[in-house]
Amino acid sequence: MTDTAKKKRIVIVTDSIAQVPSDMVKELDIRVSPLVFTVEGETFTDCGDFEPQRLYRRMRVEKDLKITTASPSIEQFRVIFSQALHEGADCVLYVGLSSRLSSTFGIAEVAMQMVREEYPNRQAECFDTRLATIAQGFLVIKAARMAARGAQLSEILACLRQERRNVGLVASLETLEYLARGGRISNASYLMGSMINIMPVLTLTEDGKVIKVGLVRSPKTAFQKMVDYVAERVEKDRALTVAVMHADILEWADQLKEMAERQLHPENMIVTSFTPVMAVHTGPGLIGLAYYWH
Repeated sequence: MTDTAKKKRIVIVTDSIAQVPSDMVKELDIRVSPLVFTVEGETFTDCGDFEPQRLYRRMRVEKDLKITTASPSIEQFRVIFSQALHEGADCVLYVGLSSRLSSTFGIAEVAMQMVREEYPNRQAECFDTRLATIAQGFLVIKAARMAARGAQLSEILACLRQERRNVGLVASLETLEYLARGGRISNASYLMGSMINIMPVLTLTEDGKVIKVGLVRSPKTAFQKMVDYVAERVEKDRALTVAVMHADILEWADQLKEMAERQLHPENMIVTSFTPVMAVHTGPGLIGLAYYWH
């Protein structure tokens, strides 16, 4: 790449929740700012060297396990944004986790303002996907591919606003225990759900808020509910990418993948694991579908 071309580059930054496959991170030069989690006082980086299965095993056995999560710091984001511009990029764009789900996006905005002041003649913007998991990652990849083709920032932002309508996710939980622990549902709801063996099916609204789309009593029914949910939102005769997402429950993931392939006929199918930070809040046994039609 020539110096001139490099100076015109738009660098895309995201966070580890986006689950962008490592080969695409490298190919498209996507910069990833990881969240962190702490287990019994020891801190680890999301998507780092820590093996997720180690955490899941402990979560299943050690009911009093002390785990916390944290967003990247302002300084961590500032360094990533600033480094991209220091290297000669003309613009840096953060394509981030829904601001309704985490403080991560707000922290990134503060860091981005600092970078604008540091580089007043460059462009530095944040885009709230209102999504999470690889659904967010689909938009990150789209932005990075457009940047690689030489698209302008305004074109990328306009495309992301449009494409965001074609991306979504739906998921179900093996247990409500971890949502109750984190205060996301009441203890009464947890106890009631546990007694009648209920699995909630959840999704994100267009503004990034978690809502319930159904309650089921078996994994098979949950899988069907999720596949039907995607089928209702995807336009026929359009290219479809589907990702099966799971947290330490590969057998279920294989079953859901087979059902999704049979009924949705996606052009591309991915199976991916949730990051430890996400699993801390939902527990092992989370399974879902992310989709992107275009």
